[in-house]
Amino acid sequence: MKRMNLRDVPDDVYTALTEAAEANRQSLSAFVVDRLTEVAQVARLSDYVAAYTPPTGSGIHLEDAVAAVREVREAT
Repeated sequence: MKRMNLRDVPDDVYTALTEAAEANRQSLSAFVVDRLTEVAQVARLSDYVAAYTPPTGSGIHLEDAVAAVREVREAT
């Protein structure tokens, strides 16, 4: 495991994180590590798309998911 120090965290971000950690009954550190773990898992969109498995019986295909992501990206 590695240690990580964060600097220059905006006050509003820090407040939101501490409140969310408290609501989840976690320490701030544990909460942030959990969120960073989630981000790391999808940091590369191509890896996410390659690993995507549509819900069984949903009728959704990989191509549908890719098209939806592109549509949202282009709208923002």
